[in-house]
Amino acid sequence: MGESLSEQEHADVAAAIAQAERATAGEIRVVVLTRPLVRHPFYGLMWAALLALVLPWPLALLTALDTPMLLSLQACAFMIAGAVLIFTPLGALTVPRFAREEAGRTAAIDHFLSLGVHQTRGRTGVLIVVAPADHLVEVVADEAIHAKVGHEAWESVCAAVLAGARQGRLGDGLVAGVAVAGSLLARHVPPTAGDANELPDRMIII
Repeated sequence: MGESLSEQEHADVAAAIAQAERATAGEIRVVVLTRPLVRHPFYGLMWAALLALVLPWPLALLTALDTPMLLSLQACAFMIAGAVLIFTPLGALTVPRFAREEAGRTAAIDHFLSLGVHQTRGRTGVLIVVAPADHLVEVVADEAIHAKVGHEAWESVCAAVLAGARQGRLGDGLVAGVAVAGSLLARHVPPTAGDANELPDRMIII
């Protein structure tokens, strides 16, 4: 799910947004986050400390290690494990799922506000945020459309994006997710006279 997107895929997503918005007064934006959501070394250090506490004890039980030697082994174990978990991709495995999901939701809301998706005339903006490195998709919808659609419906947008991404086709997944979002918007917020394209259709890579 972490592959880069080509210029053609950028164009395909923008075209999908434009097509979806022709059938609705709502607005759709897509953001792809290129960096892991949680980069703090806390979890790596926590696991390194746990390993340092546990690993030397079997040696202490099976051999005649004195206390200074045991403490030295624990310090070495902590430094080695900490270096591995902080400076290699293995560190990502120490971050719990709930931390990723919380960070993903926070990032999605931040971008929803910073991009002005909440400032559409009808309060019907929808933001799709994808974090490929964390295998996460978040949808944030403005109050007017969310009140009509509900939380469960947006999960179908996430599922469409993830289905393509898991097959190594993130671009296709985004196009499918946009189509699902557009269908939901068209059902609940049909186009009206004088509708204007209030938000850019281009995908944002951060």
